[in-house]
Order: sequence, then structure tokens, then C-alpha cells
Amino acid sequence: MLYNSHDMKVAMPIWEGRLSPVMDSACRLLVAEINGGREISRLVYNIPPVDISGRARFIAGLGIDVLICGAISQQLEQMLTASGIRTNPWFRGEVDDIIKAHTDGNLQNDNFFLPGCRHRGRGPGRGRRQGGRGGYGRRRMNQEE
Repeated sequence: MLYNSHDMKVAMPIWEGRLSPVMDSACRLLVAEINGGREISRLVYNIPPVDISGRARFIAGLGIDVLICGAISQQLEQMLTASGIRTNPWFRGEVDDIIKAHTDGNLQNDNFFLPGCRHRGRGPGRGRRQGGRGGYGRRRMNQEE
């Protein structure tokens, strides 16, 4: 989808210039403001070391419209969605490439999907893996950043 007509805040967890692999354990969040299909500003926030509901409140408090991320627990994804944030999980790549692909409407390119995660959890007819995802982020919390 191409975004040309209004302001939009797009957030993504970052790690060393790339999309962070696990949203639940990410320490930094990049927020890009998009207007007319172009990035007009970029800020990076340190995510406070809080529980999952505090993490969701922090992100929602930034006025985010869209979150693009790698892996995310189902619980955090549901909290963000309930706050009005559209989540786009299972992506990977360089931050600049992800922002450009998003604004150009080319984010669904196979090069941006995490291995084995193409279309998982997005849209009709595309289900989640069996057994849920609830604890995925917690296992890697100390390894990521």
C-alpha cells in the first residue's frame, strides 16, 4: 500500500542499523514520520525496561500508526493492535531499506521477510504457526542488545 496523502508515524525496533529480530526484547525504537510518501523526520527512543503491558503503553504513547518488526509475541501484538497500532511482524532488513520499501508500497518483497515467516499472521487465509508465540521474545532478551 502506498501512503501519499497524510502524515503517518511508522515505528520499528532497531539494532545496529537493522530491524531488531525480536520486538519483545528490543531496547531502541526508531519512529519515522512519513508525509506525502516521503520521510520527513526520524527519532530514536530508548524503550524503558518495563513489563509487556508497559512496553505496549510506551509505544502507544508515541502516537504510532504502524509498527514494522521482526518476531513479536502474540500478547504484545494484541495489546498494540488494541491501542490502534497496525502491526506488521516477521520482517528483517536495513532500517533505510525498510522505510523506503514501506513508503513505496514494496514491503511485501520476499527479501524483507524473516526466513520461514513469509506472510505469517497477516491477512485472510494466512494463519499463525501452531502452538502460539507467547514466549519467543523472553528467551532471547539478554542476547539481543
